[in-house]
Amino acid sequence: MPYDEILPIETLVRPRVDDFRKYYLDKEQPVKIAGALEHWPAMQKWSLDFFQNKHGDETIGVECFEPGERGPLNNSPQGYVKYLRFREFKLKELIQILRDKPEHMYYMASHPFRKSFPGLRDDLGVHPYVEGHIQHIPGAHMDSYLWIGPKGTHTPTHTDPMPNFLTQVMGRKMVYLFPPEQARKNLYIGDFERETFSPVDFDKPDLEKYPNYRYCTPYRAIIEPGESLHIPRNWGHCVISMDISISVSTFFITYPQLFKLVPEFFTEYINRAYEGWRWKNMDNERAGLNPPPRES
Repeated sequence: MPYDEILPIETLVRPRVDDFRKYYLDKEQPVKIAGALEHWPAMQKWSLDFFQNKHGDETIGVECFEPGERGPLNNSPQGYVKYLRFREFKLKELIQILRDKPEHMYYMASHPFRKSFPGLRDDLGVHPYVEGHIQHIPGAHMDSYLWIGPKGTHTPTHTDPMPNFLTQVMGRKMVYLFPPEQARKNLYIGDFERETFSPVDFDKPDLEKYPNYRYCTPYRAIIEPGESLHIPRNWGHCVISMDISISVSTFFITYPQLFKLVPEFFTEYINRAYEGWRWKNMDNERAGLNPPPRES
């Protein structure tokens, strides 16, 4: 990695909610919070055995990478897109793979609670630093999501339009974060087939192709079980599992942030509606299913 400096992310132990909002949420700054979620039943209950015994027959979607397709120094975003396969498993089948075949990068990633696992959300309790904000908008990718996967998973550097808390229940994750101005200038967000992904290989960046990447100064945090990392909206972040892990990501948005985004969402909605109407009026049998990509 070409970084001259990696900055630590501040850790706070049970900060006052008002202080978190004033100094971190409103200023869109990352912070790791410890000691605030002991009241979650998940912290005492959740384990591989728990999910195998209580929810093992749930059908889940799994990101599948075979041995050699992902791993140390082999985690480029191009490889992620090239080799990614989605398959359906019973959860108990995935857990057996995690135990018996650690070289397989099989990952239940970003699984929404609303789709399965009845009653499981009750084990999360209330996140004190999210309470009072908007946690669901119909049609928006904003919810709480469950992640269960092996040691070594590597989510390529990307941005999210909503702030979220990434909470570890079991195992550890290492997270690198890049401020929004670096995401725009140095991560080349928008120059990849996945619009929110950086095309730069985090482990082996091509500085001739992406010269501005050498100016990145990331922040880094290791999230331990029971800790929760606030990832502000539009911050680039790369997430690496250090152990077999169980995580929860909780997306939300504040009312001031929502009001700022309304014009952006409204414009996007109108553009999409127009493109769909224009495409449907063309003589193309796939028109209703395949609207054209946005023009650059």
